[in-house]
Order: sequence, then C-alpha cells, then structure tokens
Amino acid sequence: MTVPVDLADGALGLYSAVGDAFAGRRLGFGRRRAAVAARFARRRGRGDDAVAATWFAGSLAEIGLVTIALAPDIGEQKRTLAYADVPLHGSRIVAALPSAPPHAADIVRWHREHDDGTGTPDRLRWDGIPADAAALGIAHAFLESVEDPEEPREGVEAVFALAAESGRRFAVDLVRSFREFILAGDWDGPFAVALPPIDDDEALRVLAERIDARDGRTEGRSERLATLGATLAKRLGLDPGRTARLARLLALGRAIDPVPEDDFDPFSRFARDRRTALARRAGAIAASVAAYAPDAAPLGASASWYEDGDQEPLAGVLGLLLAVDALNPIDAPRRLAAASGTQFAPDTTRAYLAILNEAP
Repeated sequence: MTVPVDLADGALGLYSAVGDAFAGRRLGFGRRRAAVAARFARRRGRGDDAVAATWFAGSLAEIGLVTIALAPDIGEQKRTLAYADVPLHGSRIVAALPSAPPHAADIVRWHREHDDGTGTPDRLRWDGIPADAAALGIAHAFLESVEDPEEPREGVEAVFALAAESGRRFAVDLVRSFREFILAGDWDGPFAVALPPIDDDEALRVLAERIDARDGRTEGRSERLATLGATLAKRLGLDPGRTARLARLLALGRAIDPVPEDDFDPFSRFARDRRTALARRAGAIAASVAAYAPDAAPLGASASWYEDGDQEPLAGVLGLLLAVDALNPIDAPRRLAAASGTQFAPDTTRAYLAILNEAP
C-alpha cells in the first residue's frame, strides 16, 4: 500500500516547504530531496521501512530551522554554533509527528555528520554514522549542486563533483554507490512510500505555534486568530473551519530570517506594506502544496483594504483579525469605526464589534 500523494501534498508537504523557505531554497526542494534519497535507499537494497524513513527524513531534513531565531547583528561564531544544532532540533520535531516511521528522526539528526568527524551535531565519524543518514547527506549535497541558483549542474556533472568530498565529508563506498545510481539515469521524479495517515489540522496547529514562538511578540497569535476567526466566520455565514485554517496558515509568512518586524501600528500604510510581503509569502508556501493551494488566494489578499474593491470575504476577515489582535480591546471600537468602509468591510467590522460587545 502506498499513500505518497496525500502525505506529500498535505501537512507534511507544508512542513517540508517551510523548511525550504527558512533555508532560502526553491519551494519543493525538500520533497525532491526526499525522492532522490528514497530511490537511492531502494537501490542500496534497503527494506520498505528504511525507505519510508529515508523519504520522511529527506522531506523534513531542514525543518529544525523553524526553532532558530537569531538577532540580525549576531556574531558569525554564535550564528555558526546555533545552526550546528539544526539537525538536532529537526530530529525532535520529526520524532513528535505521529506518522513518522521508526528511525526517521535519527536520519534527520545525523544526515549532516561528516566521515572525517567534522560534521554536526555530534561529530560522528566513519562507521559511527548510520548509513541511511550518510546517504541522505549525499543526496542533499547532490541536489544542492543540481539546483544551485548561480551555477546549476546536470546530474552527471553534479555527481562527479561529489568525488572531491569522498573520504572527507562522505564515505568512499557510499559516494561510489551514489555515482552508479545517478549514472543509471532513474534518479528523478516522485517516489511512493507507505506511511500512516496524519492529522493535518493538528500538524498545522503545531507548525504555526512553532513559528509564532520564534518571536515573543507573536507567541500564541495563530490560535488566538483561529479561535476568533471561527467565531467571526459563523456570524458572517462563512466556513469556520477554513477560516481557522487560514488564520494558522498566515504564520507561514514569517518563515524567513531574520524575524520580520511586527510591532507597527496595524492601521498604518507602513503596516500594510509589511503585511503584504508576509501575506504573499504565506500564499506562495501554501500554493506549493496541493492540499493548501486553494488557500493561497485569500492568504495573499489578506493585506488588501476594502477600498481596493472586490475583496474576497475570507481575505477581509483575515485582515481584520491581524489588526484587532494588535489593538487594546478598549480602543478597538473607535479605531475600527474609523476604518470601516476603507480598510475593512462594514459588515465584517460590525460582526466583530458585536462579538466584542458580548464579551464578559
């Protein structure tokens, strides 16, 4: 039994895309890395469990970046030390996912170890590095070379470039086996693996919570917005579940380093410009994963103002949610009344004020 499409194009695909975004890669890199690594595992004669673990680990190899929040002016040494622990953070995130195959977390933890002991996070060497983790490291380096934005290479050229790292970064026998695998020609394209189902809503909730926690100013925001958004959607005759999901997906806009500023007046033009960039980033990440592609449009439009015309109702709700979350409830009625009809739809504003008036 294989269920690759549902998982790769659901919450796991979203986790993978967030890892890509934090790493500054093309969205979809992680899933392509997973397919290459899983095909290589199959080529090496690994069983179904090991192949599934490799695919899972390859998809989420860089998700540990979500836990790293550094000041823009941090010194290079401290930055290097912080990023050395990314595989360790990633392994903990993977281990916490109910659908993770056995050993997937270990593969993530050790895929950046080097054969000569200079890797991270544990400085393992030689046979102390699990072969599946070492193989993922090779697949990652290979695909980095193939997709290098400044100097992309064909597969054959990229695999021969790995020879320079043979015996230092990578084990000689694994590099030789990987070269034969690439030269055989069947290394690219999607790969099917058997995995248990995952609760996409819960996985998204946890992911949004992790992104929020990178900045004390936004910690807990996604759940506040999701709860209020569902209540507001009911008032307006919209889908409460989808509104809550969209509220959590907004967090994806902050999948970038350094942590974007978020302490400006929510009604200012400056805030609108900043939120437009965040909204577009969230929409792009959602669009890269099939299950969330329909959510890209309202996410991208959430920074629009009512006066722009033809506002998508859900986008208007999201924009209001972001604004009111930054307001003192005592000050909200006055400021929202002034913005009704310009920044926010009048019916959306009235519905929110009614909720506010009913609060104990």
